[in-house]
Amino acid sequence: MFLKNFSLFALLGLLQVNLWSASNEVLYNSCRFCHGEKGEMNYLGKVEPIKRLDKTTLIALLQSYKKGEIDQIGLGKLMQAQIANFNDADIEQLSAYIASF
Repeated sequence: MFLKNFSLFALLGLLQVNLWSASNEVLYNSCRFCHGEKGEMNYLGKVEPIKRLDKTTLIALLQSYKKGEIDQIGLGKLMQAQIANFNDADIEQLSAYIASF
């Protein structure tokens, strides 16, 4: 009985880790086209690769885009639409994920 319970808890632990990893990918999915697989793209030759930014800077930028406070090179509305449904926890998680590249 102990072994069955232990196996179930071990499996649930693995699922939790995999779901967290998948969540990062899902959050980053809308960024991929413009910023590259790992934030390496220099978008339109004007936007520096986001993988160079730290978590704190990314959080500040994403929150400002979401609020419509910034409009770098005319892409503010596009960025605002991309993260419209992100809450603060999503923004923090996405920023940590990008900063890990």
